[in-house]
Amino acid sequence: MLEIVSLRTEYLDNPLGLDAKKPRLGWKLRNEGRNVMQAAYQVQASELLSFTITIWDSGKVETSQSQSISYDGPELDSLQRIYWRVKVWSNLGEVSPFSEPVHFETGLLQASDWKARWIEPETEVDIHAYKPVPYIRKEFEVKKGLVSARACLTAKGLYSFYLNGIEGTDHLFTPGFTSYYKRLQYQVYDVTPLLREGINALGVMLGDGWWRGATGGASLKNNFGYKVAFLGQLILDYEDGNREVIGSDGTYKTSNGPLLKSDMKAGDLFDARISLQGWNEPGFNDASWEPVQVVEDGFDNLIATRSVPVKRKERFTPKLLLTPNGETVLDFGQNIAGWVEMNVEGEAGTEVVLIHGEALDRDGNFTLKHLSEHVEVEDFQEIHYILAGNGLESYHPQFSIFGFRYVLVKNYPGEIRTENFTAVAIYSDLEETGDFSCSNPLINQLVSNSRWSQKGNFMEVPTDCPTRERAAWTGDAQVFSRTAADFMNVYPFFEKWMADLAAEQFQDGSVGSTVPTVLGHHHIEEWERVTKLITNPMLAMRRPKPGTAGMLDGSSGWGDAAVIIPWTMYLCYGDKAILENQFESAKAWVEYMAACARNPNERFKDTPAYQNCTDGELDANYIWDTKFHWGEWLEADSEFNDLAAEMSKSQGCHPDVATAFYAYSTGLLADMASVLDKTEEEEKYRELYKKIQRVYNRYFIKDNGIILEERQAPNARTLAFKLADEVNIQAVADKLAQLVEEQDYHLNTGFLSTPFILQALAEHGHADTAFRLLEQDTCPSWLYAVSKGATTIWESWRGMMPDGEISGSLNHYSYGAVCDFLFADIAGIRPVWETPGYKHFIIKPLVGGTLSHASATYESLYGTIRSSWEKSDQEITYRFEVPANTTATIMLLGDERQKDTIGFPNARYADGRITFTTGSGSYQITLNNS
Repeated sequence: MLEIVSLRTEYLDNPLGLDAKKPRLGWKLRNEGRNVMQAAYQVQASELLSFTITIWDSGKVETSQSQSISYDGPELDSLQRIYWRVKVWSNLGEVSPFSEPVHFETGLLQASDWKARWIEPETEVDIHAYKPVPYIRKEFEVKKGLVSARACLTAKGLYSFYLNGIEGTDHLFTPGFTSYYKRLQYQVYDVTPLLREGINALGVMLGDGWWRGATGGASLKNNFGYKVAFLGQLILDYEDGNREVIGSDGTYKTSNGPLLKSDMKAGDLFDARISLQGWNEPGFNDASWEPVQVVEDGFDNLIATRSVPVKRKERFTPKLLLTPNGETVLDFGQNIAGWVEMNVEGEAGTEVVLIHGEALDRDGNFTLKHLSEHVEVEDFQEIHYILAGNGLESYHPQFSIFGFRYVLVKNYPGEIRTENFTAVAIYSDLEETGDFSCSNPLINQLVSNSRWSQKGNFMEVPTDCPTRERAAWTGDAQVFSRTAADFMNVYPFFEKWMADLAAEQFQDGSVGSTVPTVLGHHHIEEWERVTKLITNPMLAMRRPKPGTAGMLDGSSGWGDAAVIIPWTMYLCYGDKAILENQFESAKAWVEYMAACARNPNERFKDTPAYQNCTDGELDANYIWDTKFHWGEWLEADSEFNDLAAEMSKSQGCHPDVATAFYAYSTGLLADMASVLDKTEEEEKYRELYKKIQRVYNRYFIKDNGIILEERQAPNARTLAFKLADEVNIQAVADKLAQLVEEQDYHLNTGFLSTPFILQALAEHGHADTAFRLLEQDTCPSWLYAVSKGATTIWESWRGMMPDGEISGSLNHYSYGAVCDFLFADIAGIRPVWETPGYKHFIIKPLVGGTLSHASATYESLYGTIRSSWEKSDQEITYRFEVPANTTATIMLLGDERQKDTIGFPNARYADGRITFTTGSGSYQITLNNS
């Protein structure tokens, strides 16, 4: 039976508040048969669930396309609900019934739709101090005959809202983190069930959040402004056709309450003795509350929510530890980002303190030392709760989030019982799509650790760590983006973040190291104030004027996120929209690199590249040897890097790294132009790529394959980026294998090249070396951290030394990028850019190492892809599954004698593999293991 499932709009399930003019629609086909393809579809749209009247009927469209179908009905109005359904014809003559309808709803499509006004609850604020959370309330009347009600809300800061005492949503940390001055998200909620005829009450709490709370490694405060603000309106539709808008204005009232401090990093101070019982319900006496201030601010920077919400996810119960120094610590068993729900009973005024951390030190005591060395914030990751003394009390943070596995409990009254504490993981509610398992339990734990580091750091933006910085470092995100797409459906997440990258891109085309930047202020008034206090010239350079690049911005490998991430999302999801949206940003970055390369560096003026010309052009013009670069960063045989050490070592200049990324991004930009039919630009950047590649081979690759003495990273990078000329490829690969062997199958790579090294070895004749490196479990290696009990990925290969000394963040996903090798090589599931999004894909399993079996599943936009193999002394059994409406090229290890025995007439043999193409279905093939 042909069935249509997983109907989504803009990659979301029944979304509210879209501002896309032509929302993208997509669906999956479900059919157990083989070689099933969609031959045609018909989409219908209606404003009525019954579909008695349709506003758009596509008619029968003959195509196999089932993703990124643009709604093509009448122009959409604000707050309009559209139901849609689809019918499909297959290539085998089957016709499905119409699917169950799904819906989407638009937001406020015009600035003029906003009738509310921005309001500020605070009159004066101490810009140096933590601020109490403002509470805001408004009572209003709902008339008889209410049909539907929508709440459209946003804030400068974070908001939570309540209607008649009930929390209005399970979405957290709204309105999210964006480049606020240019892109401030608002959310739309269906609040119809929360309202009743008569008097109702709206209550709002405002937290500091990213707007003015501590952000980044330097814990900059007041990044975007000094005061929080709220904008919201309730839109009430009645059965008689009337619409009423109740917007924020000067009639709202405000007061402080028990939440006296709420900083995302520093944590909470909550005094439960301060009672506001019923503050968000009708009839509350707010005579002592103050009026809010109406401020004149516009709506032009408001955008609808573009990604998935942040939500509460997994829950953990702790074990109780009494540490050697006599402290009581809760061990939740998993390093997460989130908070703790606590129950407590005791005398009024008792102050319970919870301090969150990732580790126990070498003596088994709770520690923050490895993080506090890099943190400039008071009360780091702490909750202070003062009891009201009225029986059993419960608390969890509202606007704070912490990275932790362990919680130090201080001054808890009575016996500490584990059932009174629950840790809750909090992250962006992304669909989990991929999993991998094999016969090596350490590798399976590595997969879990990588997934958990993604969960802990994908909270509105892709952060580096959920503890000391929580910054969206562009380099970290670009190296992990491919693996991120293996584990979860990250398209809407990255589409939103890439738009912020473009919004914050500097005028010269350079890209910030963090987006939105937390290396400097957006708020000009705060920047001017802070600048006057800075006496260190280096620090002044690191905090540039808002809107201008600092010395730490524009680094290769980091700024290349502008190109690599959009291309990766296109490869994995097949949606050209992200290329269309980001092409000018990607182009500006490549042009910035080109300008930097043309700018000479006096340090290298006597080198051959500055003496030699080709076709009238100086070769040095295609080597990027200027500007500061982070370089490979945290290579395995280096100490934990700091900026001063990096600058001293190389003056921040890494020509081999920068030139390789210059070439790679230029080539990808040419590919983007090809996809978008930008012929002239494709030709221009293909030609530029060839010139960079030629120069790179001439000046960086020696005849023996060495690029930098004793360094694995440049060889891995060169192979992954396909930079080596044909005559150099094998020498570069052989030298890489030799370098690994000389390290006794250990790594000395850093952030940028670690994702590529195994694939570079395996694809160039050194699969055995790749497997030995993967399965290495002594330091430095991926499995060393696993062997030391890690539950997430460490920032440094030596996050915990053999003697127990800890350094750096213990939840940093970058090195977890190795997991794409597990999916794409060991299981062999690979997308193809000519048919992206797994419409047609490759399954090319790699059998090796000590592994006796391996399997992976991936939930693509078309359905579930599976690939597994099991090896014995005599044979290898392969199993794979291809979803309906896709095809796959299968490439299995075997010999030419076996190609005629597997039952696929189109099978052919080449380079040690039997290759054939097939359509949907489940398959099993056993080949001799000779």
